[in-house]
Amino acid sequence: MSRTDRTSKRKAGKGEAGYIDGQKKRRLCRTLLYCAVGVAIFVLGLCLNKFEKSNIFTVIAVLMVLPAAKALVSLIVLLPYCSVEAAKEEQVRGLLSGNDVMYADMVFSSPDKIMFLSFLVIAEDEIIGLSGRKKEDIAYMEKYLRDELKKRMLPGKLYITGDEEKFLRRVEHAVAAEEVPEELTDFLKSLMV
Repeated sequence: MSRTDRTSKRKAGKGEAGYIDGQKKRRLCRTLLYCAVGVAIFVLGLCLNKFEKSNIFTVIAVLMVLPAAKALVSLIVLLPYCSVEAAKEEQVRGLLSGNDVMYADMVFSSPDKIMFLSFLVIAEDEIIGLSGRKKEDIAYMEKYLRDELKKRMLPGKLYITGDEEKFLRRVEHAVAAEEVPEELTDFLKSLMV
């Protein structure tokens, strides 16, 4: 199944493969919609007030810039990234055992950086991640996630790599999870953009 087939059947949620590509389309549409509504309100105000710009419709149209700007920023955050390929997703999913949890297309931010993980697997006693880009600062990403997990007193050793083979080997040899704490999965989903 290709990436477009996967995203056209149903909307991919946070942490699912296809999420980034789907969100790019949705956020672009949302941005254009806000801009179109703002322009329509402005033009309506001009038509109703004999082409005088100083009216309440102009104020409302200007206020439409705020949600449009927010939608544009969220689109710009995702533009550099692409969803993982379906074949890679199936390969990683095939290595999971027990109640292991896999997230894909994980874009998240810290106060300093925006980071991207292609995959994040939660096994029994460890969290294993694969960096989505070659130039990702893996040491910073590990430190940030480790600190955030520690603040919330969530269990698990963290391991992030940029090498796909190391990641696959680590996932394959990970101890199968009997149960993954819901607090951990909720926290990781809350990080995602």
